[in-house]
Amino acid sequence: MMLSKILPTVGAAMVIAGGLLASAAMAQGKGESVKFQDYPGTGNMLARVAISKGYCEKYGIKCTLQRIPSGPLGAQALLAKSIDAGLFGAEVMTPAIANGAKIKLIAGGAVTNVAIAIAGNHVDAPNAGKPFPAFMRDMKGKKIGTTARGSGLEKIASAMLIKAGLSPDDVTFVAVGGPDTAYGALVSKQVDFLFLFDPAGSMCDVLKTCKTLWRGGVDKEPAETYAMNGGGSGTVVRQETIDQSPHVVEAIIKAFRDADTFLNNPANYAETKQIAEQYFKFDFPKGDEVLDRVLRLAIDTRTYTVGIDRTAVTGALKFYADLKVLDRVLPITDLVDPRAPEWTR
Repeated sequence: MMLSKILPTVGAAMVIAGGLLASAAMAQGKGESVKFQDYPGTGNMLARVAISKGYCEKYGIKCTLQRIPSGPLGAQALLAKSIDAGLFGAEVMTPAIANGAKIKLIAGGAVTNVAIAIAGNHVDAPNAGKPFPAFMRDMKGKKIGTTARGSGLEKIASAMLIKAGLSPDDVTFVAVGGPDTAYGALVSKQVDFLFLFDPAGSMCDVLKTCKTLWRGGVDKEPAETYAMNGGGSGTVVRQETIDQSPHVVEAIIKAFRDADTFLNNPANYAETKQIAEQYFKFDFPKGDEVLDRVLRLAIDTRTYTVGIDRTAVTGALKFYADLKVLDRVLPITDLVDPRAPEWTR
């Protein structure tokens, strides 16, 4: 073949390669700092793994964590710009967006239904051990602890009370913070029940100081709460971040993809557990056993994943709206950015 015929082909290949490199560079961060909401306990494991394994740096961003124990407080911090990415669900986003907030989900985080119903050992709970809706009836007239008033956990508790033939007004909701303070409030009898997330339930299971009644990630009733799996708490950023720094959004998604692949690989379990312990230590008897139970339950249900199930998000909001726990169902395009990966079990 003549050289004159080869050169145009080589030139075209170089142009294509240059275009691909430019595209990759556009999706790369430029040293921007991104502060993520974290929670007590195992918290934001995707962000923790992304930081510990160097995935943030790999994609050109500097990731840090800020511990904030509830979704509503995370939303407030995000809107106040004290963090760059929250970790909460569409049920928290909806009222914020209705009040003018411009925020969107760009990736998963803790996407299965992490809600857990727990009874204190001091409470007369004859229906403990029975399936929904029986155990909800034991809550009438009692104090139920949740992370914060207006949280997604309070909304799930309210919806389940209604489904069980009761009313949210039949109980008294009490803000008790994250699992560490909530557990203390329960065992000291300041509240009678909890609607919380792990490690609270695993502490009860291992230490036998309280009773786990129900887990949203595994219990199939109510069907509507089981259908929330895949549409739970995700990574939420301000719309201005999406508009002004799309390369940062792409970098977050890529770092979280790598974190998802790593921590959901059984071969990496021991290191994943070590990473979790770097950020939160269960400093009490059988703490290691509690952490082990929390992580294995989460991994078994694919809680810590980069994807979001859009159908589950919409279904959850419709469930809340049908029971008057929320007053509207927003279009999925108002809640989830098109770049967000899709969740698969």
